[in-house]
Amino acid sequence: MLYTKRLSIGLAMVATCASAQAIDIVTTGDTTLSIGGYIKAEGAFNSPDEGDSEFKGNLRQSRINVKTTKSVEDKKLTGFIEGDFYGDYAKGGSNLRLRHAYVQVDDLTVGKTWNGQFLAVAPLSTEQLDFWGTGIGTASGGGSYIRPDLTVHYTYKGLRFTAQDPVYDDASLPDMVVSYKDKIANLDYNVAVTAREAENGEDSDVGVGVSLAGKLSLGQDSLHASVYNGKGMGAYSAICVGGPLIMNGGADCDAEHGKLISQTGYSVGYKHQFSQKLRGNLRYGEVNVDDAADTSANVKSANLIYEYLPDLDLGIEWREQSATTFPWMPAGQQIEVMAKYEF
Repeated sequence: MLYTKRLSIGLAMVATCASAQAIDIVTTGDTTLSIGGYIKAEGAFNSPDEGDSEFKGNLRQSRINVKTTKSVEDKKLTGFIEGDFYGDYAKGGSNLRLRHAYVQVDDLTVGKTWNGQFLAVAPLSTEQLDFWGTGIGTASGGGSYIRPDLTVHYTYKGLRFTAQDPVYDDASLPDMVVSYKDKIANLDYNVAVTAREAENGEDSDVGVGVSLAGKLSLGQDSLHASVYNGKGMGAYSAICVGGPLIMNGGADCDAEHGKLISQTGYSVGYKHQFSQKLRGNLRYGEVNVDDAADTSANVKSANLIYEYLPDLDLGIEWREQSATTFPWMPAGQQIEVMAKYEF
């Protein structure tokens, strides 16, 4: 996720992570080069519904980014690149992996970065420690397509228009997202429409989905909720016909018997600020697919995060998921402990 000081509003408002101060290392004229990121050490106690319990620890989520900003002919030009260490993770590796690489000129962003579904939901979501199942229950559940290889965003006031590298290899057009965000009193909300060409066996069809996300601020506390419905949404929600995207292999993710299948998902969450340094979050997310098997998946989580020092958080999170979402994330319970230093 993005951890620089002066990121644009559209990419910086990500509720699942806290802002950190990037370090300006070079300033020449009106050009600034800065470096940011974080180091995160985490350990997870896994208690799967089937199989033996185990403990695993790693620092692969740690990341580093470099950002340049300058003014050119009264326009703000930004370049951003970020990587983490989840490269070849499925094979046990910890290689550097490209997460983001984009150029932004005022309200136009082009490159590899968050998809439109993510930006319509994540800024209003409950804070979690879980790296792999953060968005289950939303239109942006995660998985392979959360940061397409090519994404184009254009923002105008509260509107965002997004064209992104299509999930379907033979699609004739990019996957499209149009979203609108606004605020009414203490309620922030975002409504988004997704349209994409989706595979339905030997052919394809157009799938359309609608999502709504909101955050109600209650002093230092907040309530969070989202809901979505549509066809062709499984590739982005990460829950397909027959089960989770990664475990399903991605084949005909959104289709059954040659037809696109509808699905519905929702999430609810609550944040409580116990003190200036201690905060906690509760969350529940669920997806239901209208296929013959009545496929469904849900995730529950609860966490406590303590700000030990400025930019240094300690946290613990309990979570339970009903389905295996990745080979290393089986159905069952987990307890994660972590320490994260942001810079």
